[in-house]
Amino acid sequence: MGLSLSQIVTLFAIVLPLGAGPSRAVVGRWVQAAAAQAGRLLVVLDRACQARGRVRCLDDIFLPPEPVVMAIEPHSMAWMAGQRGPDRRGERWCEVLTNWPGLEHVIADGGQGLERGVKLAHGARGAQGEAAETVSRQAMTMGLDVLHTQRARERVFQRQWKHAERQRETASQADAKVARDKRQGRDPRGVSGVAGRAWRKAERLCNQAENAPEAVPQLAAALSWCDAKGRL
Repeated sequence: MGLSLSQIVTLFAIVLPLGAGPSRAVVGRWVQAAAAQAGRLLVVLDRACQARGRVRCLDDIFLPPEPVVMAIEPHSMAWMAGQRGPDRRGERWCEVLTNWPGLEHVIADGGQGLERGVKLAHGARGAQGEAAETVSRQAMTMGLDVLHTQRARERVFQRQWKHAERQRETASQADAKVARDKRQGRDPRGVSGVAGRAWRKAERLCNQAENAPEAVPQLAAALSWCDAKGRL
């Protein structure tokens, strides 16, 4: 349950006779001994499981002053790597990726360090050859994660509206120039043509920006592998 040492001591005090519960120091030694046992077992389990990894979601988070390179197994959402520092360059990611000799696909945000790490790991795998049975015979591919794709979609919508608004401002300025030419007795026909084209372009851009949100449900459906109940 993730109890602290003090909470464990309190729990023993509740269930054991008065004065029979262990001290906090004793509980701390028990926890350390259990952690050492579990650590030795995890080394064996890691080796057995690493060769089975086929897909990993990679990213880096920041705990100043160093980044943490992390990996998630997408189906179980298990945390497969969380190594702090010293950097997030390609060589660092390559070290992490070599722990999974059967890795076939990487999902990431397209960062330069990550991309370089995938290329380095793929190159190192090719140099090692296919002697080991655990080494995947497939090329290691890389794709963008859904989160960043969704965020990029929002930025696209914002850019569309800004572009349409700038074009409306241009068209309004052209109208003002037509009115000024009329007041000053100049022939406004040339400027009127420019204003008409500017307004037609502004109308087209506004229509595109207004219609873009209609694509959101289709995009969301395309990017969602599972429904709310976790079914494909």
